Amino acid sequence: MKRKSIYIIGLVLAQMGCTNVDRLDTTEVKEEVESHKIKRVSPAQIMEQVEILGSQIASTLTKDFEKQMKDVSKARTEEICQLKNMRVIDSLTKKYDLTIRLLGQPDIGSNNSLYPKEKEVLEAYADNAMRKLPMSNNIQPLDESLFVYTAPIGADKGIGKLCFSDDSGFAIWSIVIKKSEVIKSIKPAK
Repeated sequence: MKRKSIYIIGLVLAQMGCTNVDRLDTTEVKEEVESHKIKRVSPAQIMEQVEILGSQIASTLTKDFEKQMKDVSKARTEEICQLKNMRVIDSLTKKYDLTIRLLGQPDIGSNNSLYPKEKEVLEAYADNAMRKLPMSNNIQPLDESLFVYTAPIGADKGIGKLCFSDDSGFAIWSIVIKKSEVIKSIKPAK
């Protein structure tokens, strides 16, 4: 009897070991675990990564904006200037958990949702535009956990005149990036 039960148990275990179990794709879970590992990064690495992310995002936004503005109706132009129903912006916002704004001269006095540092940078861009001075990208810490990356959009693109109807013709991308997202995007050294 004892032999029979050992034989049955062995047969059941062999059957269970030989079944065709579907393997689960664990790459997504592995990436999620990797992104939550503690990383040692210096402030210089963080600033460098903000510059990389910000410039990539600003370039993508400008290209998409120009593409969408070709042959559109007046109603759609207003939507685009307000950054509504734009897939690229929606996907970037979701991917990096950031805030994207298109700003121009009128936002200096009327936009109360701007961070003080963001408004200060916008005023500097407006002053440079008025004096016809060159403008470049800018990174400013807003607090311990946020950065704002601003990138001017060339007056030759016509976005400033189209969206803000002012004489300066300047517009900037304001991209508010969380420090935690910047750190997640830094690839660990191997």
